[in-house]
Amino acid sequence: MKKRVTLKLKIPNNNLLVESMKTYSEAISFITEQGYQNNISNRYQLHNLTYYQAKEKFNLPSQYIINAIRISSQTLKSIKSNKGSKPKYKEYMPLDFDKRTFTFSYSKVRLTTINGRIDIPIEIPEYYNKYLDWNYQTARLIYDKRKDQTYLHITFSRDFNKVENNGEIIGIDLGINNIAVTSNKQFYNSNKIKQIKSKFRYLRSRLQSKGTKSSKRLLKKISGREKRFMRQCNHEISKEIISPLNPGDTVILEKLKGIRKIKGNKKQRYWLNSWSYYQLQKFIQYKAELKGIKVNYVNPRNTSKICSKCLSLNTKRNKSCFECLNCNYKLNADLNASYNLKLSGKNLLEKDLPKVLITKAAVNQPCIPSVDCKAILWN
Repeated sequence: MKKRVTLKLKIPNNNLLVESMKTYSEAISFITEQGYQNNISNRYQLHNLTYYQAKEKFNLPSQYIINAIRISSQTLKSIKSNKGSKPKYKEYMPLDFDKRTFTFSYSKVRLTTINGRIDIPIEIPEYYNKYLDWNYQTARLIYDKRKDQTYLHITFSRDFNKVENNGEIIGIDLGINNIAVTSNKQFYNSNKIKQIKSKFRYLRSRLQSKGTKSSKRLLKKISGREKRFMRQCNHEISKEIISPLNPGDTVILEKLKGIRKIKGNKKQRYWLNSWSYYQLQKFIQYKAELKGIKVNYVNPRNTSKICSKCLSLNTKRNKSCFECLNCNYKLNADLNASYNLKLSGKNLLEKDLPKVLITKAAVNQPCIPSVDCKAILWN
């Protein structure tokens, strides 16, 4: 299993790098113009048409010209399929490097420019130290003209040996009132998240009713703030879930595709459509895989109705409390669902799913943890 991570570093501004990016952008525009005029989008045909012209005109390294042709070909194909107009590129296009055009060491990188290779000092944040023994692959140079800041994104990769799934199985039930509940009795409620999202919702409705240019600009800023807030919350939750687990463990998540089609009142529809379950699942998955933990997805149907103790469907639920009428087993409903997910994962590994877990039923609904279960509450 091969995993990749990207280190995002700030580097000192260098006039030669900025000039290289500007010339590179001009080369892309020139190649795209030639392809557009001659109705050519095929990469190889575009290469034969423009390579030597661009090489002579801009005096760029060969790899720069090849990358420019690749980008121009992709753009021209997109225009052709979508019937778009002639494109305009940024003044400073991101510049891509591979092992032929850059080298990496702990204190500096060596990059190819229009005037040969130069050394750029770098400072690597402590958080990234755990990736430094991985293999570096590619790099991308980005210049933010508004901030007058240059960034270098370096991609590292590593092959992980296949780990035997002989560890613990953890079922994770996702919801709205409880962002996540795990089968090892960890609860992550959403009281704080819902409070902040409600403030964003109120402010958004006020600004939308005005409809002025300034209100539209502020709406865009608010949208970015809300997305960044939820992203940070999902990162923190996924990190806390994966941290205590060990290589060889297995995480069981729900296949929630199509859940937004569930009907409800206006309030329920809002929370359902603003629920960022997919992002949280992907954060859990990539953090787990980096640690050698396998992730499986199972059908969530009936996990909220089945008794995790006797597998009976003769049950009832009162808000957060789940009760089995067959064996009188009582516990938090979301915790019961996580137990069922754990059982589904165990049977999935054994290739023997019980029929009761795959029959049609409603998707489990989120709820607040009850006092019946001791849990770690996330705020």
